[in-house]
Amino acid sequence: MKVEFEIEEVWTMFNSIVDELVTIPALKSDKKGIAALRRWRTDDMTPGSDAMKVLTQKVNAAVQREHERQEVSPIKKPDWL
Repeated sequence: MKVEFEIEEVWTMFNSIVDELVTIPALKSDKKGIAALRRWRTDDMTPGSDAMKVLTQKVNAAVQREHERQEVSPIKKPDWL
């Protein structure tokens, strides 16, 4: 089975994470950091940018790697070993 996210789906996940980061109480006092994070999101991480394409590839690779790791091995080890 292969699961592959589109750029727009990864962009939506990315925006949700950034929105959550901005609302963390410990970070609210760091206005420069929050502004930099928002600038990075709007300037560099747009759906058509190269950075978002790379992020999408990395997310898809990580999901595929995790799926392959979770597959059950056809060789069963006895539980007494």
